[in-house]
Amino acid sequence: MAFSVALIQHEAYDTKSAADGLARVLDLIDQAAEARPGLVVLPECSYPGYYLGLDENPAKALSGWESALKRFIEKAKVHKVHLVAGIAELDGSNAYNSAYLIGPDGQIIGRYRKTFLWHFDSRWFTAGDEYRVFDTPLGKIGILICADGRLPEIARVLALKGAEIIVDPTNWVATSAGLEALRNTQPDWIIPTRALENGVWFLCANKVGWEAESVVYCGQSLVASPDGTVQVRGSNGSPEIITATVDVDPRDRQRALALRKEWFRDEYSLLHSPNERVPLASVVGTHLSPAKSFSYLAIVQMDRDISLQEFLLSGALLARRMAEQGAGLIVFPELPVTVMRDFGRPITEALLPVSVAAGASIAVTTKSGLRPVTTILDPKGKTTTLGAEGTSSQVVDLGGIKVGFLLGTQGFVPEEARLLFLKGADVIVWQTDSATGKEKQVAITRAIENRVFVALANCASKSPDRTSMIVSPSGRPLAEAFPSSRQAIIAQISPAESRVKEIVPGTDVFRNRAPSLYGPLGSPS
Repeated sequence: MAFSVALIQHEAYDTKSAADGLARVLDLIDQAAEARPGLVVLPECSYPGYYLGLDENPAKALSGWESALKRFIEKAKVHKVHLVAGIAELDGSNAYNSAYLIGPDGQIIGRYRKTFLWHFDSRWFTAGDEYRVFDTPLGKIGILICADGRLPEIARVLALKGAEIIVDPTNWVATSAGLEALRNTQPDWIIPTRALENGVWFLCANKVGWEAESVVYCGQSLVASPDGTVQVRGSNGSPEIITATVDVDPRDRQRALALRKEWFRDEYSLLHSPNERVPLASVVGTHLSPAKSFSYLAIVQMDRDISLQEFLLSGALLARRMAEQGAGLIVFPELPVTVMRDFGRPITEALLPVSVAAGASIAVTTKSGLRPVTTILDPKGKTTTLGAEGTSSQVVDLGGIKVGFLLGTQGFVPEEARLLFLKGADVIVWQTDSATGKEKQVAITRAIENRVFVALANCASKSPDRTSMIVSPSGRPLAEAFPSSRQAIIAQISPAESRVKEIVPGTDVFRNRAPSLYGPLGSPS
């Protein structure tokens, strides 16, 4: 089914100007309704504002929330439109950062309360405790709010519950000396990846301007399609109404969840285990002795159609060069199945002496039965094959640094990287021969959501979107290869950085998870 959506990107206002701000938002709903959209989306906390700390009693700022909700209901009914409105509400003595889904008949279809509270949110808001999907004539709609998008579990649970559309009222913030330079990792990388990995539409409405002379919004309201492409994006600094056509096809979600099912196994139960019971709990915040760990990681990007002779010559040469430049771990990409079938043993035999002589570990892909596997060559002359019978863990201790490995399409399944995160990985290595053009955005998202270093090792390609790169836990590219070149790259890594899971004060990607809400992740479908 196809319908049009209108995202209202309005000017932010302080809670002390809530009445005037509400009047402007209601007028924008009228303007948006002129195009007769099926759905109108407002940002997070469109009433009374996001920063409640301007008054000694934050509850005072919420005194008019019920009246504001009635006004939103009236607008939905008058214009016969579905409306998602971000609103801060009171329930007894608790304040919640909420979003209401209102039907064209003025009835409340459902409500969602933000669960992953951002920064100062927790000073006045209580976290929600439920993820729901709502049946509507437009399709099955799930709602999350702003920072909720940073945790892969939340969107995934909604998709597993049947969501075809995820609406995201948001307050993406940023800082810069100029409007055009305002950036946020969610619209840049995370949201398109959430759409791709779940096969759903993402509809995100943000604000522009600022509140409290300190909270700056970056705009960029967007619509992302199930293939991970941003269909339309708002400006950084101008109030506007962004419109797009949403065409829901159940096969998109089925495709994404089918890939998940391919990789599903019993250990997915770790995803909803209490935080204190997972291996990461004993690792977070710990430090390593520099003498016991390597500091540099390298990737050798090879041509996918390379001959055995070329690989043995140039692969070994580049590995030696990386070792000479200080690399303690050297990673090769996933090779095509035909190459691994014919060259697997000669490759390991050629590179093992390099590993021993250079004192560096080397990760290559080989073949076990009908499937590719990662084989690690270590400086003591030992080879370890991950995923083969008798090896149970994908996280390997290399000189005190915990390295997790993903292979091929595994990188597109968020649960796979999340398992490595929960097992305490400092670095996630993704060896692939994938050519979707989405590998870069997914790799950066995996780094940000898990606060780990990510090494994406891909084959050389003529496609500008297919590359090898090393990414920091904040999502910053540390090194990146030219897409079409046989090339080696190297970057310094610091496990101390990956063992701090706090993004901003009060928001931690590990401690603030809510595993009790992630039960559906333990089921294959």
